[in-house]
Order: sequence, then structure tokens, then C-alpha cells
Amino acid sequence: MNTIAGVDVREIVERFGDSVYVYDKQRIEDNYKRFSEAFKSNYPKVKVFFSVKSNSNLAILKLFKSLGAGADCSSPFEVMLAQKAGFADEDIIYTGNYESEDDLQFLASTNVTVNFDSIDAFDEYRKYKKSEFASFRINPGIGKGGFEGITTGGADAKFGIPYEFAKSAFEYAESQGISRFGVHMMTGSNNLEPYFFSEITEKLMSIASKIFKEHKPEYFDIGGGYGVPYEDDEPELDIELTAKLVTEAFTEKCLKYGFGQPYLYLEPGRYLIADAGFLITKVSTVKSAYKKFIGLSSGMNTLMRPDLYGANHKITIYGKETNTQFSTICGPICENSDIFARHLPTPKIEKGDLVVIHTAGAYGYSMASNYNSRPRPAEVLIDNGELSLIRRKDSFEDLLKNYE
Repeated sequence: MNTIAGVDVREIVERFGDSVYVYDKQRIEDNYKRFSEAFKSNYPKVKVFFSVKSNSNLAILKLFKSLGAGADCSSPFEVMLAQKAGFADEDIIYTGNYESEDDLQFLASTNVTVNFDSIDAFDEYRKYKKSEFASFRINPGIGKGGFEGITTGGADAKFGIPYEFAKSAFEYAESQGISRFGVHMMTGSNNLEPYFFSEITEKLMSIASKIFKEHKPEYFDIGGGYGVPYEDDEPELDIELTAKLVTEAFTEKCLKYGFGQPYLYLEPGRYLIADAGFLITKVSTVKSAYKKFIGLSSGMNTLMRPDLYGANHKITIYGKETNTQFSTICGPICENSDIFARHLPTPKIEKGDLVVIHTAGAYGYSMASNYNSRPRPAEVLIDNGELSLIRRKDSFEDLLKNYE
């Protein structure tokens, strides 16, 4: 791959260095429009909240705000970032888990909508703010994700109130003066099967039918999980079919259970930003040992997904296409798990070659760290061929600034 959004990769490196995240603004806009219109054309009361955890760069958040999205947050600092980006509290939804007292005290100082992960969190929040509204995250007993670590529903998931106990949770909230309700669910990330989203929607509605009699939820939040292909042989998620199936199931169950026309909340992140982002890095070392190791200037501190989940990302070499060898692509971190790809078919690679790691816009920089005291990379946004630095690379002074 020689260009990103029409800009030569070498030009980007010459301007911003050899470890840099690059985002295609037009691709982000297209992704959001496609996703939003697919659902809203089938059901009018849809709200789309961009998952801040997937990419929390302020420029990216401001872009999604300008497109009409809300912000889906999972920590107080994510809420603060959303507020800093210009989102009104009413357009921010928060779903956390195992929060500290400080977390919940902060949330109670805002007007952000909270989906509580437990009754304990609800009670702690109520110490600081009394409200007539409450929403709980329900674990529906099923889950599915691209990897075990991103499966967030089912018996092994740490999230939410088990559906068997959901009715008692909402009844308890009602006994504490709550008269308005929402309900939330998130079962896993990076799913590519449209019928799965329909299945979990039907499951949530069925659970809700046993909970709500007199009071009706103001919204059903079915979370995110809308996936993208990371491998060439993976199918794309048919978002039009997904939206059709979900909204059909939703409206059918609303009619069946007498829920009226509540809002349908969606929390996409990966689908909107992943394939619009790339990590550009450089070959620092080529070493023939027991295997052919290709060492990059970026490591697991820059892109953690391969180490954390065993995830694959497409990797291309600038100016080279024909595969002639098998290589293990690794980084400079002092961990043997600092591997981007094993036994990967590649062209002949030489020191100084530029490497592009694809589909890196989601959970790339947002998971980056300073492990081994390595700097986090710069981030760049491309808008119709124009390059803008939206976060500079860490300096040594950045590593020192919190010391006394």
C-alpha cells in the first residue's frame, strides 16, 4: 500500500515520523452515514452513540459530534473528553463496571445518562444524586465476540446483571423512587453476522417483557459489537441487512409486549473508525535467527491487539507486493509476545522499508502505552488530501511531567 486517502505514505512519514496513526476523514464520514441511515431509515427513533473507548482523540470526537452522534463512555475521563469535545451531557451515555466511589460521585455531578452495572453501583450513585430515572445493564446469558476477551455476555462475562435477577433489580429501583427506566445490553465486540444482532435484540425484549408491566422503558440500548473484517477472506458486515433485521425484531416485540415506540440506542465504535485508521511504521532490523524476524519501530505498546487477543491485522510493505518469503513481524518491546504476525507471507523486506498496518483506527492508540518507556506515536487526520496533526508524538518531557 503506497497511499492513504490519496496521500503518499512516504510523505506522511517524512512529515510526522515513522510511527504514526493516520485516519481518513472521508472514510469515517462515509461509515457513519452508512450506519446511521441504515437504522434510521427503518425506525425513526434511533440514537447513535460513538464508542469513545475505541478512539478517544479529541479531533475524532469533535468529528463525530459534527456528524450528529452522541458519545458512549465507560470512564469519568471519557465523559470529560466528550464534554471537552463539545457533547452536551444529554448526548452522553455512560456504561461502566466496578466503579469506585469517586467515579460514581463524579457521574452524579453531571447530567449524563448512566446504565448501572450492578445494584451496588446504583446505591452508591444515589448517595450523591437522587433521580427518578435509572437503567441497568443486563447480561442476557449469551454472548459472542471476535475473541474471548471481547465477549461481554454469557456466564463467563463480568458485565451486567444476570437476566435471572434483572426483574428484582428494577423492582428495587422502583422501591427507591424510580419511575422512569432504560435498559442496556452489550454481548460482545466485532461480530460480522447480521442475524446475531437480531437474536440478541429479541432476547433483550423477551427479558424486558418479564420486567416491565406498569412502567415502560424509554429506551432499549443494544450496545455495539458491529464488526469489520481484519482478514482478506472475512466478509463485511451487511449493515443494511443488520439494521433491517434488528428494527423488525424491535418493532415486532414492542408491539407484542406493549412497549410503544421507545428509543433504540446503538453504540458503534469499531464499525465507524477501524478501517479508516492505519499505523505506519518502519523496519528497524532484519534478523535471520531460528526464523526470519522483521523488527519494527512500533511495538505492542503502540498496537496491543495482536498481543492481547491474538488478533490479526493486514500488513503491507510500501512499494513492494510480490511475496517471496515468510516473516515474523515484531516490535522492540522486551516481551516475547511483542509479535504482530507469525509466518506471514511477505516480499523481501529490508531495513528502512515502510510498513502499513491496516484496520488500526479502533482500539489502536486508545490502548497504547508507554511500556518500556517508549513514546506513544503521533496521530494525523487526512481531510481531502490535507494532513493535520491531531496529536503529537510523546516526548521525554511528557514521560516526566507527572513526577514531583
